[in-house]
Order: sequence, then structure tokens, then C-alpha cells
Amino acid sequence: MADIYFERVQAGAAAWESTNPLEGGDAELIMSLLAPREGEAEYIAPEASTSDHTIPVEGGEFGIRVYRPSVQATGRPLLVWCHGGSFFSGDLDMHEADAVAREISKRADAVVVSVDYRLALGIHFPALHDDVVAAFDWAVENADVLGADRTRISLGGASAGGNLAAGAALALRDRGELRAASALLLYPILHPVLPQPSAELAPKVARLSPMLQPSIDLVETVVENYLGMPAAEAVPYAMPGVSDDLSGFPRTLILNSEYDGMRASAEAFAGQLRAAAVHVTEIIEPGVYHGHLGRGGGAPFLHSVRVMADWISAGGEASPA
Repeated sequence: MADIYFERVQAGAAAWESTNPLEGGDAELIMSLLAPREGEAEYIAPEASTSDHTIPVEGGEFGIRVYRPSVQATGRPLLVWCHGGSFFSGDLDMHEADAVAREISKRADAVVVSVDYRLALGIHFPALHDDVVAAFDWAVENADVLGADRTRISLGGASAGGNLAAGAALALRDRGELRAASALLLYPILHPVLPQPSAELAPKVARLSPMLQPSIDLVETVVENYLGMPAAEAVPYAMPGVSDDLSGFPRTLILNSEYDGMRASAEAFAGQLRAAAVHVTEIIEPGVYHGHLGRGGGAPFLHSVRVMADWISAGGEASPA
């Protein structure tokens, strides 16, 4: 039987990929955003000790890759990290997964568990969400073997991965057992329909082409493919921005891209967290568009991973500079 949600997102993605990135926006700005940055071409991610594992779950299995510093130690912080990719693409080898994990492991002297969650290629929520919760549980169970402190395990992710990390953090809060020590949400999508952009963000979004700023309709199509249901029926574990109770959510770092309409979702969520008395640190990476962690080696990428590493080292207790 055909999956209407997956068919729609395939058609939408194909149409989006066929657009010219310079058409329909400020060409000068777009060219500056797309231009190669110093250090990107020659960038090589840091060395780390890695091992791959498979975790069985209801309905199948998924993989994780563990990154550890080469020098053995105990009591290290641990980050469970989820790459982006609109819920239906991405893998453990992309910069947003592999390079970020290597950088965090080195800079924070931390263990990183990168999650190869099942993709929404005909499957829907809660499968991807369940994978991330299971990866956190695996990290807790294996913390001693990995040289990590089970009370210093954070959840993080970029874009769709930021959504999955936030949804898992909510589920762990409600389960009443060990919660995430903190959350690191990089340009996340947290609402089924994008909130209105702020007065500061709106003119920046208006200068972007459809290639760099997908339409609200396309974003909703991506969300519904993840949900497997209409956007209006989204539940908090799938779209944390619809939650009416964010109390007890872990201390949170939100790091956004400057030229990114999806920043409206992250900024709205930050306000919701503050209203629930949750500590939030918000940072905007200047001069970049959505997904900037996918471009390793340049100054924005290196600054972002440094901020993340500093946050993890401090356990979310200090605001990154």
C-alpha cells in the first residue's frame, strides 16, 4: 500500500532540489553564504577511537557509532548525538554526524554516541523517536565500559536531529528515571508549523531563495512524513513545541544559523522553556544558513563545535562565551 506522506515528501524534495539557489533571492547575499570558506577544503576531522554497534528495538534495529578519546579515562561526559536530514536522509558519515562527533570527543574529552536512527522512508513516529531513547538507555547501561559518567549524559542534535533529541528529553523526563543532563539543540525544528519570524529574522528570510529557505508548505510536508499524520495532530514527543508543560526539561543550549527561517521555531521554543523556568542559552552563528554544521573546517563550524564542547565540559552549568 502506498504511503501518501512519503510520496508527498519525495515529490516536494525533488522539486526543491531542482531549484536554482540564486533565483528568487538576494543573489549577492546568497553567493556570500554559499562561497567556500577558508579551511573547509583542507579540513580533516580529529582522530578518535570508534566502534559500531547495533541496537535491537521493536520493529527492527538501528546502529550507533561510539567515539572516544584515545587515552582511557573514567567519568567523562557523554553526548548522544543525532544528525539532521529532514527525518528521511542522512547517515553516520556526514559532517553533521562524524565531524561533529570527532570534534566534540576531542574538545570536550567526551564520549559521543552518534545515532544512526531509522529514517522516515515509509516509517513514521514513534520509530525514530524510540531509537533515540533506546540509544540514551544504551549509553546509560554501558557508561562504565565507555569510561563515562552516567549522570553526565546529554542529548543533542541538529535540525531534525535536534527535534529527536528534544523529544527524547521529554520522554525521559516523563519516565521518571535518569534524565538527560542537558540538551544541545542546533537549528532545530520543534513545531509542526513554523511560527512567525521575529522582526529581526523576517527581513533576512525574505532575502533567501527557495533553495535556502524552503516554503512553509514543504516544511509541513517534511514534518507530516515524520509524523505519519496531519501536522495538527502532532504530539509533544514528536513535536516538543506543542507541549503545554516543559517544566523539568534539561538545561538547554540552542545554537541557530543567522539566515534560517527555521530559527523561528527554535526561538519560540526557547521562550517556552524560559516560561517553564528552564535555563536556556541561545546563540546565533552569524553569516550562515540552515545546516551550517554540514560544512566542516570553516570558522562558523569550528566556533559552533567549540561552543558545544565548552557547554558539555561545563555540564550546561555555565553559559558559553
